[in-house]
Amino acid sequence: MNQQESKEIKELRSAFRMIDLKKSGKISIHELKHLIRNLNMNVDNQVVDKVFEDIDQNGDGSIQVEEFLNEIEKRPSNKSNLKAAFRAIDLDNSGFITLSELYKISKKINPTITKQQIEEILNKADLDGNHKISLDEFKALMEE
Repeated sequence: MNQQESKEIKELRSAFRMIDLKKSGKISIHELKHLIRNLNMNVDNQVVDKVFEDIDQNGDGSIQVEEFLNEIEKRPSNKSNLKAAFRAIDLDNSGFITLSELYKISKKINPTITKQQIEEILNKADLDGNHKISLDEFKALMEE
C-alpha cells in the first residue's frame, strides 16, 4: 500500500467515525438514516434499508469499518456525486461552502466535532484563501 492509499484509508476511517455517533465501532441503520436526514437528502426509507443491507456483508445488522471501506472501494469516484454532496452542504446555494455552512452540517453529522476541527477542514480546502470552498476546491479536497 503506498502513502497516498494510506492517507485515503485514514480519511475514510475518520469519515466512518463521524457517522458512528455512538462510537461503537459500527454504523447502525439509525445512524445512516440520521446522516441522510441531516444532509437534507430526500431518500425513501426502503432505499436506505436496501443500501444498508447491501453494505452489511456479514448480515449482523450493522456496518463495520471494513464493510464501509469495501463499499467505498468498489464504487468509482463520481463527479456528479461530488457535485450533489457540495450542493447539500452549500445551504444558501451561493456556489460556495462557508465556515458557517460547514459548521452546521458537520455538527449535524457529528455533534462532538470542534470548531477548530471544522476550521482546519475549511483551511485545507480553501486553496485561494477567500475563507470559503468553491466546487473545484471541494472536488480537489475529496479527490485528494
